[in-house]
Amino acid sequence: MTITETINGGRALVRIDGNIDSDSGHDLSVKLMELMEVDGLSHVAFDLSTVNTVTSSAIGKLLNFFKFMNSKEGSMEIKGISETLLNQFREIHLDRIFPISQ
Repeated sequence: MTITETINGGRALVRIDGNIDSDSGHDLSVKLMELMEVDGLSHVAFDLSTVNTVTSSAIGKLLNFFKFMNSKEGSMEIKGISETLLNQFREIHLDRIFPISQ
C-alpha cells in the first residue's frame, strides 16, 4: 500500500493505492496523524479507487479521523472507491456517516 497526499489551502486529497491490511494499517495511522497536525485543514477527500479490501481496524481509523474533522468543524469524504469496497461500506452503513462517491 502507498499513500500520497496533495494539500492545497485548507483541502487535502489523499490517494491510497493497494489494500489496507494489518501490515499497512500502521502507515494509515501515521498519515492520518500527520493530517491532524496540518493547520487550517478543513476538508479531506480520500481516493480509495484502487483499494479492494480494508481491515476493520482501518475502518475504525477512518471513523476516528472523521470524528476529528467534525470536531474541528471540517469535513471528510470518500471520492473514488472500488465497487467491492463500496458494497462493503454500504453493508456497514458507512455511506450514512460520511459522503462516498465513485
